[in-house]
Amino acid sequence: MSIVWIASYPKSGNTWIRFMLYSALYGPPKYSGDVPTKIPDLHRKLPFVKPESGPVYIKSHFQLTDKHPQLNDTLKAIHIIRNPRDVMLSALHYHVLTNKDPAELAKESFIKSFLQVGGDLHWKTMGFGTWASHARTWRSTTLFPVLPMRYEELKADPRAQLVRMLSFLEVSRTDEQVDQAVKASSFDSMKALEIREKQANKGNENAKHIFVGTKNATRKGVYFMNQGKSNQSLDQLIPGLDEKFNKYFKEALEEFGYAS
Repeated sequence: MSIVWIASYPKSGNTWIRFMLYSALYGPPKYSGDVPTKIPDLHRKLPFVKPESGPVYIKSHFQLTDKHPQLNDTLKAIHIIRNPRDVMLSALHYHVLTNKDPAELAKESFIKSFLQVGGDLHWKTMGFGTWASHARTWRSTTLFPVLPMRYEELKADPRAQLVRMLSFLEVSRTDEQVDQAVKASSFDSMKALEIREKQANKGNENAKHIFVGTKNATRKGVYFMNQGKSNQSLDQLIPGLDEKFNKYFKEALEEFGYAS
């Protein structure tokens, strides 16, 4: 089995890429649960149908070390990076979304830990590394070809980035198929799908869709598809946080082109 990894630090656009690729390869999904049947998540076990031919596309949040599963089966990888400021904001939203009691989530302590660790401490213990180490391991490897992508470029011109991915994967699609895939995987389309699915599965947190979230969060209008913004100011959370963040992440921001 040959694997193409869809790799990223969490909250960097991996779900978006999977929706986009699924739509281009197999047609727009009728249900979000269709996506992991063809492009599975290494960290979430859902039913998966192995293709009769060609590579398997698999999501991974692990940083690239010799402990990464199935390295010997790897053919290629797509690596997505996102401004760590936006990653931190999205991570904070994600923890509110998945916490059984959102009121118990301490914003200040989470931010302090994120700055000191260089990422989410829980994700680091899971093998995802820090924001910088994750990107560094995937983008410096010589074991296999890696297509580097930026969330910001994907947001600015999703069609051009999908064309880049398909070219890297040596997959041919018509202009009409590309346009259809971009439309099906737009933020608005995915958000509408999430709302429909969660309304249809009220009270069932184990429904086989990929938009996670507790019943409590959904009742309060907190969804997996949040805002998808780029280059956000952190001072909206705590005055002066932008300056503090730039201090803690100075070297990483410069290394990956996100210096302010």
